[in-house]
Amino acid sequence: MPPAAEELLETLVRLEPGARVVRTVDAVAPGPGRHRVLVPDRTHPVALAVDHPGALAAATWTTDATTTTASSLRMLGTRAWLTMTGGGMAPDRVAVVGGRQTLVDHLSEVLGEAVTYTLRVDDALTCRRPVLQLFDERRRLFAHAVLGLGPASRRDLESTAAALGVVGEREWEHLEVPRVLARTTWEDVDVLVTAALRPSWWQGSERRRLEVPAEAMGELSRAWAEDAVRVDEMAWTLAQQRTAAGLRSRHARTRLEAALEKVLRDARRTTWPVGAWHGDWTAVHMARRGSTVQLWGWTRFEVGVPMGLDPCHFAVAESVRRHGLTPDAVRTGLREALRRQPGPGASMMGGLYLLAVTTRELALADGPGGHRVTERAEVLLTALEGWLGARP
Repeated sequence: MPPAAEELLETLVRLEPGARVVRTVDAVAPGPGRHRVLVPDRTHPVALAVDHPGALAAATWTTDATTTTASSLRMLGTRAWLTMTGGGMAPDRVAVVGGRQTLVDHLSEVLGEAVTYTLRVDDALTCRRPVLQLFDERRRLFAHAVLGLGPASRRDLESTAAALGVVGEREWEHLEVPRVLARTTWEDVDVLVTAALRPSWWQGSERRRLEVPAEAMGELSRAWAEDAVRVDEMAWTLAQQRTAAGLRSRHARTRLEAALEKVLRDARRTTWPVGAWHGDWTAVHMARRGSTVQLWGWTRFEVGVPMGLDPCHFAVAESVRRHGLTPDAVRTGLREALRRQPGPGASMMGGLYLLAVTTRELALADGPGGHRVTERAEVLLTALEGWLGARP
């Protein structure tokens, strides 16, 4: 059994106290409350209730702005096959049997109706956090539940809950965000339940799918607009300095502080508007439904930041997705973003963006699970140094 599947099984047993693992699934008759593990590519397993084959089919259906028409058609075919076979012909089937007073029992009580679920482990920035797809009594996907099992996943869960609590209070013209349905605790597990968004299966042509959603980004940023101030006097800039000074790695601290000083050299005579940013607005964290952008992944949301960060991040993420995680790919994406906002502030915008993401990743690399982002932090720091070195 692949390590990812072993990890998922351990998580599932933790959520069903008293359950046991049966390695030969054919020796177990199907029944309520029992689960199998599907590993279609042996690296991304999903746990599902065997009495709910539709849940397995739904677990394979993921739509975001990168979804092509061809991939949608493939998912439709896979879904039909899994619904007909119930996953019985899938490889690597393992049963988890039994369990009493489980997490799903608790969620059914909290949400006021019987629920079933699939389980996967999301490879987040510094932690691997379990995520449930929740199905109602009519077997329809209606919610997602993010679980906090350790310090890193709990921190991310709290950040997401706080962000959605703020953005969910506002009326949006161009945005749709998940509604918080419940915030609860079971045993030693923190749980955040949010309503499922329903993207259109067709996300349009490649040009439309990967086009920067400028109106929606601007709406989000302006919702927390403040008066323009000098960059070196922003509370955000002072926070970057404090974070840099607190890095445990002397090598990283020295390099980041030197880059910060170069940014501030120009910032002392530059005034910049202040607003908010999503923090991780990429094509895989959004989908389009008509004229609305559906947006999830709110863990990195911040207010009081320089305006213009989200468009930069979107373009950089797309460049990295296409060309790999390298300093050149980061700078290529950034230059593409800045072509859309020409003017004397474009170079400064690039420096502010790279400073924001580099400082964040270096701080994450210093904390629990930091080894997961060490490479990313180094690439961004190198990209920042190269960007500043190329400036006059």
